Amino acid sequence: MEILPPDPPDNLHDARTPQLVAPSPGRSTVLFGPHGLRAGWSILLYVGVLMSLLYLAGFELRWFAQHLHQRLPGSSGGDFHPALAIVSEAITLLAVVLATAGMARLEQKRVAFYGLAGFDRARQFLIGIVCGFVFLSLLIGILLATHHLALTEAHMPVGQLLGYAAAWGLCFFLVGMTEEFLLRGYLLFTLARGIRFWPAAFVLAALFGLMHKANPGESPFGLTAAAMIALVFSFSLWRLGHLWWAIGFHASWDWAESFFYGTADSGTVSAGRWMHAHPLGSVLQSGGATGPEGSVWVAVVLLLAAVFVWKTQPNRGLLFGQK
Repeated sequence: MEILPPDPPDNLHDARTPQLVAPSPGRSTVLFGPHGLRAGWSILLYVGVLMSLLYLAGFELRWFAQHLHQRLPGSSGGDFHPALAIVSEAITLLAVVLATAGMARLEQKRVAFYGLAGFDRARQFLIGIVCGFVFLSLLIGILLATHHLALTEAHMPVGQLLGYAAAWGLCFFLVGMTEEFLLRGYLLFTLARGIRFWPAAFVLAALFGLMHKANPGESPFGLTAAAMIALVFSFSLWRLGHLWWAIGFHASWDWAESFFYGTADSGTVSAGRWMHAHPLGSVLQSGGATGPEGSVWVAVVLLLAAVFVWKTQPNRGLLFGQK
């Protein structure tokens, strides 16, 4: 079943051959260019709207965290509970969609134009899910083989285990949607209009890495790894013309990391995980408190993921002037 309507939007070619707008004598050239509102002003407006929405949403998130966190089963000991994560990500995603919808209306485009429209979305989403689990498992396998990680099973009733598996699955789908649509949706499309695709991708990859700096247990190499993951996702967008492979990969990678193998995810440990992970030896090789993303081996795995996209996924060549 298709996640979005099967036909690509009529304006998909706009990113390749933008329509010039004749300058109006009444319009400021500082604010407007040949393609409408200049990219810098568009981004400032988008960020302003988004931050306002997130500020308002923050009141509800703080109330939820303060009043319900201690009542949730399995939330003791500082572990992150899926119910908190689901509410937080759902509210953040709603803010991102609303801000994007406002800018899309201003620019006379569909919301889906910014990375959600394109060809073969459902299949690429499923391929991304498989790839995320496989490549994270490869990283875990390397750490086990080099004796930098030990895993022990967490004993809990099957029904409770399945409940956590489903809850974390929903949570990380929302995480993938939120983070991809936020940083590789409107922001990347618009910044690419101003400075071209790959410079924009590197800028936003650096921002993605810095966004993880506040995580407990995060490390300098973990921040670098987050930026590298962002570049892999940008490459998939450049290659496929949409974000669905990246959303599936992102969701599955985090699910396998946080729930299935029970490792820290950028320094955050999740409640209700199936296994418990114990990093061993060198922090730079084991990842330490950061988790597998803090290990130097993640660079090898992400390179293989990028090669997989390059060699196996079709190059649509419809976006960002590839053809």
